[in-house]
Formats: sequence, C-alpha cells, structure tokens
Amino acid sequence: MRVHEVMSSPAVTVWPHTPIGEIAALLVSRGFTAVPVIDAEGRLHGLVTEADLMGDRIAPDGTVDDGPGIHAPEPVASAVMRAHPTCVDHEADLADVANLMLSSRARSVPVVRNGKIIGMVTARDVLKVVATRSLAEPARR
Repeated sequence: MRVHEVMSSPAVTVWPHTPIGEIAALLVSRGFTAVPVIDAEGRLHGLVTEADLMGDRIAPDGTVDDGPGIHAPEPVASAVMRAHPTCVDHEADLADVANLMLSSRARSVPVVRNGKIIGMVTARDVLKVVATRSLAEPARR
C-alpha cells in the first residue's frame, strides 16, 4: 500500500509568518498534531507540532506565558518550527513510513510530490488501515 492511498489531502498549511496563536487554534479546531510550513512555491519549509507550540509557555501555576512583554509581537511559525522535517514521497510504501514514524516517534509526516507538499500521513491514518484489515480478517486463535 502506498502513502497516497491513506494520507489526508490536500494538506492544510501555514506560512512562516503565521502567528503561533493562529496555528494553535488551527490544530485544536481540526484535531491535527502538526501543520506543515510552506514557502511561496508550496515547498516544505518546516513543521510545527503541538509540542513546539507548548514549549515552555505553561507556567507552574497554570497560566500561559505570552512572551517578553505586552508590546512584543506574537511569535510566528518560523520561530518555533522544526526546519527541514522528515518527509516522504507520495509513492512511499506505507509499511516503511509506519516504521519511520515508530522509530522517530513522529505522529505525522508531510507527504511530498516533486518537492511540493500534497498531504500528511498520520499515525491515525496507519491505524485505520490496521483496524480495517483486522475487521476484514477472521480472528486468529
């Protein structure tokens, strides 16, 4: 099975200058764990994950640290993203990608074709394949 058969497409993306508050709202509203950051040509520039957004923003008392000062601009994607993230070609074998995700502890991986982002494959996408196959096969005892 190939990645393009199970990936989410089209990819929801953000720009390097997208404020992190907007990115956090996007992840929460869509149920995503990460979002690709693209350049003007649609090429993968980075990846912002839930962990990148949380960072050290939550204080021990539960308040959110909004940054250095009231007049400071909100941080943007380029300030927190993982540059040059691992990505996979749309024709990659899903088993290979699942192993990559397990070994790197990645919950989602950008999918590219000709260097441009076209989708995302997530652990949930892989799990759906496992669940579907398990339901289609008789139980082994």
